[in-house]
Amino acid sequence: MKNHPPVRYGNLRPLIVLTSALALASSGFAAPLAYEINFNTTIYRVNAANNNELFYGNTPFISESLAMSPTLSLYSADPNGVLWNITGAPVPVGPTGFTQIADLDWSNNGLWGFSNPGSSLFFFDLGLNTVTYSAAITGLGGSTVTGVAHDAATGDIYLSANTGLNTDQLLRIPFSTTAAITLGAMPISDAFSYIADIDFDGATGNLYAMSFYHRDFYTVNPTSGATTFVSTGPHRDTTAMALNPVPEPTTLALLGIGTLVLSWRKARRS
Repeated sequence: MKNHPPVRYGNLRPLIVLTSALALASSGFAAPLAYEINFNTTIYRVNAANNNELFYGNTPFISESLAMSPTLSLYSADPNGVLWNITGAPVPVGPTGFTQIADLDWSNNGLWGFSNPGSSLFFFDLGLNTVTYSAAITGLGGSTVTGVAHDAATGDIYLSANTGLNTDQLLRIPFSTTAAITLGAMPISDAFSYIADIDFDGATGNLYAMSFYHRDFYTVNPTSGATTFVSTGPHRDTTAMALNPVPEPTTLALLGIGTLVLSWRKARRS
């Protein structure tokens, strides 16, 4: 009979913990993985549940817009209103004809966007590489729009807007209309800040908000605008986010317990 070496449970413990954490991440994880950009043109992938981050890349310009497709391609607009695919090396997609684009959001092989100077909501068709719809939106009350979120279930467009620091409100543009309806205030605990963006999580349908200064995450009641705190982060001056429409449990787990992998590898070598 061949003699087997004794099992060294001490070396296996980090792997056991890692396996358990991965299982928890894949089965019970609630908050999404967010992609965000900031004034330093840095892109991070962020675990919204605890604000742990991984560096993703940089944009060649400062932008206040970010959107993600179901194939995980990232899109942003430069200050001149030109859309770019920034998934890898930045590639220009096409001009929108609008400036000061507050945000972008994915829908049906295209991007919804909002331009503050003319209060213009528009849709850019990525198949035709051109704007196929635009309209001036009323009912904003002099607010500056910061976020755009398309509700795939209803076709409605949700906006985050403010008239100054910590005066955020949630608005809704019902499908096939051009008038925004104010739903309610979106209070945040990030002082001297504002909501930089909102987006629906494709996996759960929940609406999330992200603050500018400390990258706080909140869930948002799409009926009233009421917010529920999720996590707070470092001083990042974030300008836009995009939520992953497809869950990534492995990535989420690695954002929280990556050090365990290193521990396990070290244990195996000992």
